[in-house]
Amino acid sequence: DQKEQVTPRRLSGGQHVVWLDAEGTYQCSLTGLIFEVTRAVKITYSLLSWSKYANLVEKPWIVGGPLFDVRCDSASALTSIQFPHSLCLGG
Repeated sequence: DQKEQVTPRRLSGGQHVVWLDAEGTYQCSLTGLIFEVTRAVKITYSLLSWSKYANLVEKPWIVGGPLFDVRCDSASALTSIQFPHSLCLGG
């Protein structure tokens, strides 16, 4: 799997933005997010706090990783997002 590494531009409010030039698979160097696109797009994303959304998670489910807000200027061009995995090695 060939993924082009991209470094996002940081915006206010903890947001990041990347402009992806063409069809392909791209990986954010800061977050590990992987975007697969069919054409040039602008993607804006940020890490959200679980404190606002944790009450929506019902048992037996638990909060287990980062929560992202991802927006794309051309939703049809964004064919997939792969999110980084989290693994707790503690008890």
